[in-house]
Amino acid sequence: MTIKRDLLSKTLRYSSISCALLGGILLASKLSFSGYGFIFLALSSSQLLMASIQEKDTSTMIYAGSVFIFVDCFGVYRWILN
Repeated sequence: MTIKRDLLSKTLRYSSISCALLGGILLASKLSFSGYGFIFLALSSSQLLMASIQEKDTSTMIYAGSVFIFVDCFGVYRWILN
């Protein structure tokens, strides 16, 4: 059970890195569709939040949760939904 949980946590963290890089590149490119980078950043933060909850890493939970709720969700609202 622990090996599966460790593998899932590691997979979530690596996927989070990939989504953060893609989202940052999209936002920095300043193209007409750059706002969609916030979706990838939101995915990144939510994956990091899930991994930190699984690992019971409180400081990363607070960081990922606050970034996800305040920055990424605001960006998705501002650039895509509005």
